[in-house]
Amino acid sequence: MNIFLLSIIDKSIEGAMIRFSQLPIKSSLLNSNHLEVLGNSVKKIVDTYIGFFKSVNIAPFQYHYNTSRIEKRFELAVINKKPLDGIGKKLLSLVTFPIDTAVIPVNLHLHQSSRIYLYTGIGVFESMNNTIVFFLYELSISDDLIRYTPTSLRYLDDILTRDDLSKFKSLRELANSIGKNYNRFQQDCREYFRDTFHQFQNKIKMMKVLEDVILSDLSLKEIAYKNNFADYNSMYAMFRKKYNFPIHSIPRLMIEI
Repeated sequence: MNIFLLSIIDKSIEGAMIRFSQLPIKSSLLNSNHLEVLGNSVKKIVDTYIGFFKSVNIAPFQYHYNTSRIEKRFELAVINKKPLDGIGKKLLSLVTFPIDTAVIPVNLHLHQSSRIYLYTGIGVFESMNNTIVFFLYELSISDDLIRYTPTSLRYLDDILTRDDLSKFKSLRELANSIGKNYNRFQQDCREYFRDTFHQFQNKIKMMKVLEDVILSDLSLKEIAYKNNFADYNSMYAMFRKKYNFPIHSIPRLMIEI
């Protein structure tokens, strides 16, 4: 797995947790039932993203997802009186005082025992008892499965995020505009993206759809148009028919919470 694809997974899940943390939740209204709903919602987000990334062949089967929830609770009045482990220190470093938000996103990396770990989730502040509880899930991959990107391929990062791609009538024209032989450009894309440029562009569009379906209250038709699909049917076909990941399997948390 190359480091670029690993970063795509990382940034996508991080973005989803940031957006989730910004949903209108008041800490004074949180109770044990609401906390459980939030904890379950975190799992739905991670489940959905990992399922998606495996369906579209971005995450390899060796990318490990521990589906057991990690829950850590800290009483803020006594945090300086108790010893903390490594992840505990990292989690509390995310808390800023005075606390002005009910939910904070978590996206922490650790490297140990020849594996890279990502701990993702949220921290929820309970103002009634001055406590913060973290709901986390662990993702990891072995060091020896990661390939670092050759410098010669990094030009593709810039191309993927260009705002003027629509002005090119073909990929051949795009390749010529950056001084690349067309066949070489296609070969570079397959090495870097594990796919053609066009197909990987579609996967980027699908990631944006995924986030909107989970974390917005837009209708599916509105989401299709927002993300530059011709219509709902074309979006549906790409998810269901091409990658066997039905749109209707994606949870709609804005409606559930």
